[in-house]
Amino acid sequence: MIVINARFLTQPISGVQRFAIEISKELNKSGLPVVFVAPKNIIHHELAEELDVKYIGGFKGHLWEQITLQKYVLRKNALLISFCNTAPLFIKKQIVTIHDLCFKIHPEWFSKTFSTAYNFLIPRIAKTSLHIITVSETSKKEIVKELLISENKVSVVYNAVAPIFFKDQSLEFSNNNLLKNNYLLTVSSHHPRKNFERLIEAFVLIDDNDLYLYIIGNVNEHFANKSINEVTNNRIRFLADISDAELVNYYRFAKLFVFPSLYEGFGIPIIEALSQKTPVCVSDIPVFKEVCGDNAIYFDPKSPLSIKNGILNGLENENMVNKHRNKLALKYSWKTSADLLVGIIKKFKK
Repeated sequence: MIVINARFLTQPISGVQRFAIEISKELNKSGLPVVFVAPKNIIHHELAEELDVKYIGGFKGHLWEQITLQKYVLRKNALLISFCNTAPLFIKKQIVTIHDLCFKIHPEWFSKTFSTAYNFLIPRIAKTSLHIITVSETSKKEIVKELLISENKVSVVYNAVAPIFFKDQSLEFSNNNLLKNNYLLTVSSHHPRKNFERLIEAFVLIDDNDLYLYIIGNVNEHFANKSINEVTNNRIRFLADISDAELVNYYRFAKLFVFPSLYEGFGIPIIEALSQKTPVCVSDIPVFKEVCGDNAIYFDPKSPLSIKNGILNGLENENMVNKHRNKLALKYSWKTSADLLVGIIKKFKK
């Protein structure tokens, strides 16, 4: 029996939950005997119905994971798969996903409670689990180095682009006036590593009253971020609770996608932007070089002036991006990623 930890159904969707959702959909079609289990406080009901989720126990959050889920898996003698960093501490027969080690390398970016919990849980889970999944070669190297894990214990399963980004249909919303502006776009939850403050500084340096900056993403209470929501510049718009269909539009009609992160495990929004043939301008950090290759303009994320110059370069060279998005789909495909995971699961399923 293979149990999938579906606690992600109780959480708002960021990159980590997107990985869990799309991989779960593919695993559900794989023919493996998977059972999705979750606490009762889910928020993604249609997805839970699609996955035929089994609800267990009365706890929620970490308590559910550490007590209810652990008891259930041990009783069933099942192989447990977890996709969102955390997992039960005392189960050895499990495969865990560690997206990155931001909590360890930059604890100052998180609330004390979050940082303490992750720095306690994840190194221990990494040591006792059968195998670890991560989302880039960059993250794999970091896990091996920082957690003293054997390279053979870690496999890379890339993120990909959701199917809605490749639907051949017009998604233009004629009633959305925001799409009619010339705008730069960035997409991410509000987190210090996303570097919004320097992006805003850079944008203000650009002398173009007809150019807007749209920042799409929700605030997360666990992140020790300075407030940027007091920005009064009327050319900067903060947008939250955007549906996937709307998000496709924002990518499609953007003049340039800008991703100024200081640290990432992968960076799904970059390949989402590329899937819509939108030029991208990103931080010069190793993981983005791994993901983008020659399909991006790079800048120093710690320098607002460098970010500004990167943006201007991107606006002047819109045709530099790889227009063959089908090649991108082949490289970053949820089906391909799920197939890799199925192969890993079969090695440990007994």
